[in-house]
Amino acid sequence: MTIRLLLLSLSLMATPLAAAPAKVTGFSYVWPKTLEKTPALVAFLKKDRAAQYKDYAPLFNEPPEAGPPLDSYENGTSWTVQTTLPGLLILTGQRWAYTGGAHGYGYTDSLIWDMKAARVTSFSGLFANPKAAEALLTPLYCRALDKERLVKRGEPTPRDDIFGDCPKLFESAEIWPDKPVYGKFSRIGMSLGAYTAGPYAEGGYDLEIVIPKGLKALVKPQYQALFPG
Repeated sequence: MTIRLLLLSLSLMATPLAAAPAKVTGFSYVWPKTLEKTPALVAFLKKDRAAQYKDYAPLFNEPPEAGPPLDSYENGTSWTVQTTLPGLLILTGQRWAYTGGAHGYGYTDSLIWDMKAARVTSFSGLFANPKAAEALLTPLYCRALDKERLVKRGEPTPRDDIFGDCPKLFESAEIWPDKPVYGKFSRIGMSLGAYTAGPYAEGGYDLEIVIPKGLKALVKPQYQALFPG
């Protein structure tokens, strides 16, 4: 028995111990305290926070073989109340992450909360006919994008340029109704992340267009009172 215990002890001593996972640092996820009055929305945000952390934390299980140290990593989300009207609460959020490489990546996110249904809806979900809504908004959006490109680049960009086309609106942009006037939204905010409409050096594109005539007719009945027209 003594020999067996001795052999077992020697075996354990010869086996290298795995390094303990590093402490997870650089994670941040915040929202305004005023949202605590909307428990279902807070529950949704907590679920999203848990999902973000679940994806981020495993990076700290073992140190990278090369590159920046783990304590330089970041993953953050910061929500703010963009605007609100009876029935809809609009949040915009800044998300950013750095997990090694030449640079991090940040972008604007959006969240449209249906107060009565107590759930998130997409911008396209506000419409009974999303395809018609996209068709109506696309020319205005493309003109706004070209105008902003001209500001950033100093010259018009040909459509056949690598970053000269107009990415599909509902697929490529974060979109939300904005800037209420007399109880109705007056503008539509849009944000496209880096690499979507331009190179990384240009950053994201934040655009705004006036809500055009004819859009209200395409909105679902429960939201029509919030749109002009």
